[in-house]
Amino acid sequence: MMAEFAVVPLTQDHLTGAVAAALEEIKKCQVHYQLGPMGTSLEGSPDQVFLALRKCYEKLSHSNNRIFMTITLDSRKTDSTALAEMVKSVESCF
Repeated sequence: MMAEFAVVPLTQDHLTGAVAAALEEIKKCQVHYQLGPMGTSLEGSPDQVFLALRKCYEKLSHSNNRIFMTITLDSRKTDSTALAEMVKSVESCF
């Protein structure tokens, strides 16, 4: 399963600290991740991905009164493609 998500504490002007806190939680969940400028992509089993998303939410919701989180999921039963392979496939078109 792959997921791309962004979590935004609505009480902060700069998100660096929140993103770092979220990545701390992701690293504990044993999922592959790729940090992007507007979101983070995750790759792993459904249990790993949902756990990582929940941990990020919990970490930031404890220290912020309001957070906004968007999540996009891609779940395939066959023909699984890794994050790096998907990026490489697109980049090979140039």
